[in-house]
Amino acid sequence: AQLAALVRAREEGLIDGVGLSNVSRAHLLRAVTQTQVVCVQNLFNLADQRSMDVLDECTARNIAFVPFCPLGLPGEQRRRLLTGPALAVLGTRLDATPAQVALAWLLDLAPNVLLIPGTRTRAHLAENLASADVKLDNAARKELARLFPTPVR
Repeated sequence: AQLAALVRAREEGLIDGVGLSNVSRAHLLRAVTQTQVVCVQNLFNLADQRSMDVLDECTARNIAFVPFCPLGLPGEQRRRLLTGPALAVLGTRLDATPAQVALAWLLDLAPNVLLIPGTRTRAHLAENLASADVKLDNAARKELARLFPTPVR
């Protein structure tokens, strides 16, 4: 019913495209049989990669993918991710902050990833923007895959 309402809104010119949030791969596959989907937003970051299959499907279909909470869920998950030694050591080698490494990893996954990390200050905005300049090499990719393995589905 929600998807049908979005399709009607698009047909009436109220919206330009249909975006989905918090969907499984099965939901996405069902939705694309009914309409063109332009964007999917799901919880996804180094610490929570359960939507990797959704990202893969979006990539194959040229659908934009927006990782929700790209630096981890607020609170303990984010703190562990950004203050732990894993990203700090890798960040030192790459001349980047832990947050920049985490965001660079997302950008490195696929060309359809669109990041909207939260920012509170101009300095934080500049730091987040600079993550686009962090280039992960194969050693960095392997280390991140070892430290933050994709769950088997």
